[in-house]
Amino acid sequence: MGKIPDEVKFGHNAKGEVIDYGYVRAVSDNTELIDLLRIRLETFLINQVQPLQKSRSPFPLTVMTCVGIETLGEIFIPEDKDDSSFQFVEISKKLNQIFGRKLSKKYEKKLTELWSNKDLKNIDCYGKVLYRFFRNTMIHGYQGKGVFLSYEDLDKIEVDEETSFIKMNPDWFWNSYKDAFDKLFADAKKAQEANAMRKNCLKYINEYLLGNIVLNK
Repeated sequence: MGKIPDEVKFGHNAKGEVIDYGYVRAVSDNTELIDLLRIRLETFLINQVQPLQKSRSPFPLTVMTCVGIETLGEIFIPEDKDDSSFQFVEISKKLNQIFGRKLSKKYEKKLTELWSNKDLKNIDCYGKVLYRFFRNTMIHGYQGKGVFLSYEDLDKIEVDEETSFIKMNPDWFWNSYKDAFDKLFADAKKAQEANAMRKNCLKYINEYLLGNIVLNK
């Protein structure tokens, strides 16, 4: 992977000053690097998506929430090459424990009836339903499946076993993502250097973002 030129804008530092990639590459403190990544994502993701919530735009908001979940997965969760949904599902569990739960027998039976033409053998938790049916179909065709969005009927999330659908409030989804975002970065900043989440975050910054080969010590 080629390096992004030093003079390209990276974002802002803690003082609000514009910084470039050269500035970030010169930083030797790992905790500061994590903080700079947090500020970058707050600037270019959180703050720029927020107007979608204010304007009540449920479909774009949930698509960008899925993008945000995917991003946090890349940053904090080691990749599982045998499961493309792994990072997404691990982060979705941090939004709500229900995404990590196994499908109930009733839900699973109805799901099989609804999607008899699909291979469902790897759909073993509600987070994978969110990934496979909603995230994938919204991002690749803007036609979400398996999830109903509702402001009026819900203030959070609900699993409907009668229809085998997940019902979700878009505001709850986005707000839960922001809470998980804040907690993950706070935990990574205070974690020991050997912590897996912190190490993965620094690997993301150095290898994927900055194009460096060796992690800062």
